[in-house]
Amino acid sequence: MRPDLQQQFLSRVTDNSYNAFQSRLEQDLELKIEYRVCEMPIFVSYPMRLQLEQAAVEIIQQCVLPANRTLSNATLQPRYSVPNESAVPLFSVVDFAITQDESGMYVPRLIELQGFPSLFGYQYEFAHRMIETYRLENCTPFFDSLDGVHYTNLLADAIFSGYDPCEVALMEIDPHLQKTRPDFVAMERLIGLQTINIRDVVRDGKGLAFRGRDGVLQPLRRIFNRAIIDELDSLDVQLKFAWSDELDVEWAGHPNWYFRISKYLLPHLKHPSVPKSHVVGELSQLPKALDRFVLKPLYSFAGKGVNVLPTEADLDAIPSSELHDWILQEKVGYSPCVATPYGDNFVEIRVMLIWNEHTGAPRPVMSLARTGRGPIMGARYNTEPWTGSSGCLFVQ
Repeated sequence: MRPDLQQQFLSRVTDNSYNAFQSRLEQDLELKIEYRVCEMPIFVSYPMRLQLEQAAVEIIQQCVLPANRTLSNATLQPRYSVPNESAVPLFSVVDFAITQDESGMYVPRLIELQGFPSLFGYQYEFAHRMIETYRLENCTPFFDSLDGVHYTNLLADAIFSGYDPCEVALMEIDPHLQKTRPDFVAMERLIGLQTINIRDVVRDGKGLAFRGRDGVLQPLRRIFNRAIIDELDSLDVQLKFAWSDELDVEWAGHPNWYFRISKYLLPHLKHPSVPKSHVVGELSQLPKALDRFVLKPLYSFAGKGVNVLPTEADLDAIPSSELHDWILQEKVGYSPCVATPYGDNFVEIRVMLIWNEHTGAPRPVMSLARTGRGPIMGARYNTEPWTGSSGCLFVQ
């Protein structure tokens, strides 16, 4: 981490500069951002960048080992199991808390992981606008020595894979209502990716189709899926196709990996950055010191359902049929390492990876950061000044 640069940056931010930054970001995207955008980027040293890259790659590679892939078969419910699964996850994300070891060195500790894409477009826009507004030099938002051109090409190749962009789409449930809509707009600006509502997707023989802006039925050959199953269920969305259908369609990020690479695998990962975790339904007895653990649902985003102070009563309240859908994860001690005018913040850094099947390993490409002073780092929980959604800038 670079607390020296973080401290120096504080003097450059004024109410006017922050308002101008956010206004320009919203003008670029032609919409209002519904979550809080932090006043600052998170400055990270190259050595920490390398630690984050290495840990994320090693963890995702462990997730696809034959033994763990066999274990994760249990996560695939028949009605959500999609045929023709890819050998590896095209997109994955790994979230790390920044902590300190016994010697006082900053180190990353795993918080969460998903075989699912993240805000690849918005985070690019955020970093570009932050660098331009404050005329920041000698820094980059990219992992793996990428630059803007290579990042954009890599993202476009992964999503379109040679298909006509008219036949490829980002698919989401009611995208105009999603807080992540800034990312959908950014993806269209960045690589020309259109967004469609999953409610409007229909069967067309052995394929799928949707009605384009001109009202004409358009074949859908490849899908960048952003629709989350638990939200579809909670909204009782009645799809015009079934996930389990044998369809003549390709997935830019196969949906099965959302289930396979999840908190379900945490108890089975062996890595210095991974805290001890237990599937609640597999415990013969509860840990004696429950205050040392966090209770989490297996499949939820943005901190939904997380209980940072679980009690025996909380666990007793979980129906026996749902016990395998929850984990107890050993608490990670976030380090106050990000300077703000209100004191030092905690930070959580997401490493976003792309793994084309013809390459030997997943490739870290972009970061997302969430920062705050409370127990949960999700943007929905951090709405005070100098907290919220951010991204990393890596510096020598």
